Amino acid sequence: MNFPKNLSEFLKKTGLKLDKKIAKGHSSEVFLVKKGKKSFALKIEKVKSTRKDMAEREVENLLKANSISVGPKLYDFDLKKRIILMEYIKGKTFSSWLFGLKKNKENKKKLKKFTEELFLQAEKMDKAGLDHGQLAGRGVNILVKKNLPVIIDFEKASQKRKTHNKTVLESFLLKNPHSEITRKVKEILG
Repeated sequence: MNFPKNLSEFLKKTGLKLDKKIAKGHSSEVFLVKKGKKSFALKIEKVKSTRKDMAEREVENLLKANSISVGPKLYDFDLKKRIILMEYIKGKTFSSWLFGLKKNKENKKKLKKFTEELFLQAEKMDKAGLDHGQLAGRGVNILVKKNLPVIIDFEKASQKRKTHNKTVLESFLLKNPHSEITRKVKEILG
């Protein structure tokens, strides 16, 4: 793999070892990096990104989210190199986890606990003035770690927009008549 110079420099400076690319978005890429046995997610802004404030916004919003116990823990960042180092969340996306559940008592209990925690995190963000902006859709910005939600990807979040995280989640999970996710949630919860 051919890596940007700023990534190689950051890895060398921090003693991190690159494992593999785990995600690729419009303006950034995410790599799994390791230091000893500990794994981290390293997000780097693409050189050709048109969103030049991505790193600053992600850091600012992730710090805010971490202050209310939401999101992956921010460990380090280098805004000059356009790099953010955070907790690696080993888990599935919400949608893949959800569609792997069968309708039974145990999964109803799991999903109920999961959604209660997700709504609690949404309420915390609403009260803190942090609007995520991308909680609906295919459920890829919500990861499942030990059957609990971890909201990720705060680069498009805003502390200036009116917050509506809880309302968005209510529609996404419970009210959208055209959504497979809503159907699955209702099927399991009854």
